[in-house]
Amino acid sequence: MENYLYFAKADVNTGGGQTGREGIMVPASKFIGADPISAIQTEFMFESIEGLDEGKTSIFLTHGTNANKRCIRAFMAAMNSNTSAGLVVMADSDVAGTSKNAEYSPAFENDVTTVQITESKISAISAKTHGLGLIGTYKAPQTRRWMENGTVVTEIKVDLTGLGVTATQNDVIGLVAGGAAYLVKAEEGPTSGGTGIITKMTVQCIEAPTQGTATITQDIDMAWNASATLGYDGAAGTAELNMNTLVKGETFELLAPSVTADDYLYFVAGDANASTGVYSGGKFIVTLFGQYSF
Repeated sequence: MENYLYFAKADVNTGGGQTGREGIMVPASKFIGADPISAIQTEFMFESIEGLDEGKTSIFLTHGTNANKRCIRAFMAAMNSNTSAGLVVMADSDVAGTSKNAEYSPAFENDVTTVQITESKISAISAKTHGLGLIGTYKAPQTRRWMENGTVVTEIKVDLTGLGVTATQNDVIGLVAGGAAYLVKAEEGPTSGGTGIITKMTVQCIEAPTQGTATITQDIDMAWNASATLGYDGAAGTAELNMNTLVKGETFELLAPSVTADDYLYFVAGDANASTGVYSGGKFIVTLFGQYSF
């Protein structure tokens, strides 16, 4: 019989949910591995119980200083112990609002004190969030969206190859042939399955922009605009993400961006140094962090 492992935080409320989970039972066969993340805490990882191909459930156990190996050894012993019931209470910290005491596997020898549970879930590549005017000659933008501890994470990978830029600052970067060149729409409501209320944005440069024809600019910014139809050379207004020139491996972060529901996000020229140029390279990862209203 396979063992099933039970974990609980300090205060378990009934009802559950895939975010902010407070108690969980996982099959031992879904165990992936352990990571000593600090001198007093070790992460134990399992495949997602939601049945997704990607993502994981993490159990964080707090223990004595520099006792990571002892905790891992005890965890493995408890997980593989012989039990007729098939249920192994590994670490149950639930005491709030109850008359029960915390319960930990004897294998830990009273060394484990607290439990945290987190889940990260990555969806398959989502339906496109971008306009046709942002599809370059190398690859269309790729969007992934998942829930991580109650936060809606939207990650979009973009390649600028084949997209054009003009000499006017804050004008949209996109296909010279035209088409709406927005990256994503801000959709706040939970029923939309969208971005949520955006609280933070990051932009990572994976490959610096390079010049194909004419003159490009490597100073690339981003702007939110109410219009869903802006294309190449369209005026997007003042850039919200004034990133200057990002180099390979650099990340720009913006907290509390000024974005209104149903606005659209565009790449724009950060200066006036371009001259109807077309990019031959340039890769960015744009990540939005949001919250659904409650």
